[in-house]
Amino acid sequence: MLEDYYKLVYPYYQGAVEDDLYAAKWGMRIQFLDLNDEALSPFEGINFGIIGFKSDKGVYINHGRVGAVEGPEAIRPQLAKLPWHLGRHVRVFDVGNIDGPNRSLSQLQHSLAKAVKRMRELNIRPIVLGGGHGTAYGHYTGLKNSLPTNESLAVINFDAHFDLRPYDQTGPNSGTGFRQMFDDAQEEKRAFPYLVLGIQEHNNNLFLFDFVAKSEGIEFLTGLDMYKMGHENICQLVDRFLADKEKVYVTIDMDCFSFGVAPGVSAIQSLGVDPNVALIVLQHIVASGKLVGFDVVEVSPPHDIDFHTANLAATFIFYMTQIWSQIHHI
Repeated sequence: MLEDYYKLVYPYYQGAVEDDLYAAKWGMRIQFLDLNDEALSPFEGINFGIIGFKSDKGVYINHGRVGAVEGPEAIRPQLAKLPWHLGRHVRVFDVGNIDGPNRSLSQLQHSLAKAVKRMRELNIRPIVLGGGHGTAYGHYTGLKNSLPTNESLAVINFDAHFDLRPYDQTGPNSGTGFRQMFDDAQEEKRAFPYLVLGIQEHNNNLFLFDFVAKSEGIEFLTGLDMYKMGHENICQLVDRFLADKEKVYVTIDMDCFSFGVAPGVSAIQSLGVDPNVALIVLQHIVASGKLVGFDVVEVSPPHDIDFHTANLAATFIFYMTQIWSQIHHI
């Protein structure tokens, strides 16, 4: 049985199941699933699974603005009201949440990893709704554990921050997830291919830039780089990064974007990546056929304005799944 796992017990979108695909919305097509149902066997065809990670403990430890614990419940209704463009043969399951107010971030990350691995075993492609960026380590670990040991898992992070901070003093937090991944790779004597898109120099200290410069496999573009390069050159860089990688995990920290389009985040951003450029690059990554899971994190509803940030997160899911649904083998 999965720990810290709770299936959804009530629908979050008011509307009957709609069989007319010309009129259907996501909320009318989403089905609910209990991952602890031992009678389940792998589903056929193309299946997506939404799971929430209801924790922003790492944000609190990292002195950010708490509130991302409410992110999954804000993103779901925004996604539910979007029009259904995925056809009749694609299924989307909402499998519930990982939640544990009295549990440590490490415990919840471990629980998320087990749930993600369970989803992959059932032929369900994970879409995780954070939560703070502590979400990433649990999601990554679950994906890694679901792959053959000889397959490399690259990481592409849309983020204003490297999130490579040491955690020996504070324990894991929202700024340490990718350092945890790096340390796991070091311990296992394997590479950690990590590409960060959207770094803001004024949000990262020199220690982090020094760490990146000395660490093999880590690449990045600043937000200004992306502005100057344009989407075609960014996509070419992504292609080079993924050329020798079998699989990729994508994580989208909503603080990658300026507070003008994403005001409801744990750490507001005065500059930021153009979301249109980000979307083109995200769809390009999905089209590579190497994506095994993605998440959107750091949506903080108490700081949002008219659900702008939650809606943008839902919009990324809408467009990424359109491409992902056309990939038949992952």
